[in-house]
Amino acid sequence: MATAVYSLILHHLSPDAKAAGLAYPDEQLLAVSLDQLRELLNSLRDVAARMSPYEPSAPEIRIKTERDTYIIRTRYRQLCLVGWEQALRGEEHTVAYIVSKLTGTAEPSRPASREERPATTASVPLPAKSAETDAIPRSVKIGVLTFLIIALNATAVWLLLRPPARPVHELALLSEFESRALLTKVAGEYETGGREGDRRLVIDSDGTLHLGKYGPNRAVASEDKRTARGALSDGRAVLVTNDPYIVAIKDSNHVVLYGNTYARRIH
Repeated sequence: MATAVYSLILHHLSPDAKAAGLAYPDEQLLAVSLDQLRELLNSLRDVAARMSPYEPSAPEIRIKTERDTYIIRTRYRQLCLVGWEQALRGEEHTVAYIVSKLTGTAEPSRPASREERPATTASVPLPAKSAETDAIPRSVKIGVLTFLIIALNATAVWLLLRPPARPVHELALLSEFESRALLTKVAGEYETGGREGDRRLVIDSDGTLHLGKYGPNRAVASEDKRTARGALSDGRAVLVTNDPYIVAIKDSNHVVLYGNTYARRIH
């Protein structure tokens, strides 16, 4: 029997599905084996677990089989097989479940829920009543219950009457054109200093952020990548990363990230 292969389109995903962002164009993969498909789905699952509510991209994998086309998206930091949401009634769409629907094989058995587990035939003796419990006066029990009722009611009234929490930021994403213009304006290399342990930030005009830490002689000891796009926070232009964190733009030569102020490095 021939080994099944699949045709895939990765949307807003890197070719290995390990990173998501608007900068990634649609990637078409042909003749993908089932093992390779599982690796890509596992990578998309890890991406979903790291996604924030402010992530502007919508990563998904579209799978074409001989019989049908399937779309796997991210939802609530989990995978979602589009069109099969009602089948699990709110349960997680695992990689094993998605693969079983693609291949038409039986889904691996899941642990039975508390309601589904059969009752055991062995009877468990109930603990005998303690003599100390019977010795508690009825008036004491009534007093404790009255105190609990008053405390619960007082808490409910306080929650109802307390002033609403003030939002920290009012965030509005910029259009693609405005976002590109802002990224082009602030693109460059920034740093908190030039000594060992200081931070380095490189902003690319395509929205890629390179976060690094200096070692000896300005050598970059470690580096991490983020994606960002332009937004307005309380009326001021900022960059929103996929953490989510906000890169505040103080002026043309200074930005603030994670509470640290970075100065533009002039070579």
